[in-house]
Amino acid sequence: MIDWRECAARAAAPAARRCVVMVRHAERPPIEENDPTYGENLGLTDAGRAMALGCGRDLAAAGRPADWAFHASRYRRTMLTAATVAEGAGRAGAPVSPSAEVSLPGLWVLDMAETYRSYRAYGTAEFTDMFMRGEATGGYRTIPESTRLAMDWIRRADFGARCALVVTHDIFVAPFLQELGGVEFRSTHWIGFLQGAALFERADGSWDVDYCVPDKERWRNLFLQ
Repeated sequence: MIDWRECAARAAAPAARRCVVMVRHAERPPIEENDPTYGENLGLTDAGRAMALGCGRDLAAAGRPADWAFHASRYRRTMLTAATVAEGAGRAGAPVSPSAEVSLPGLWVLDMAETYRSYRAYGTAEFTDMFMRGEATGGYRTIPESTRLAMDWIRRADFGARCALVVTHDIFVAPFLQELGGVEFRSTHWIGFLQGAALFERADGSWDVDYCVPDKERWRNLFLQ
């Protein structure tokens, strides 16, 4: 889970301007192997809902939950995650803005059909490892290009509040963090549910990025979650 107290403290520091936290959604049911929609209409499991509620309670405990805006990929599981985090923070019914930029195809994908063909041809874990090593794109933008586009979007976006929670997908968060933070992600070392990047804007317009995990010293997640 995100260390919301750290995020709140850093976002409130005099030198800070904005905070944008971009995370993978909470736990969802398994995606069917031959589902070309990538589980577009899947919701959250009971564990996923509990996880998102807990995340919201942590956000509220960190202070000033009203300072946060909620954005998400257009997929059902991401919208539900953001809404449930808001509920846990005591802001049930807070608007969740759907974002084309962090949805599918979004800023990371050029051709959804081609990504699907690549996963089927190589296997999900193998193709993802190839993509993360820069050996293949298979319908995706290159990692440097997608990261540049994502940062350009974050810099210019009006999230409607000083702090924003953006809920998206693992295959977006992992390359984004790999490019910005220098951490190599593979199928044996992957983004967990409600993990991601916390970005803090300095007064001079530059940004710091931090990897948000429960334990920053020891973390390993299974790829096929």
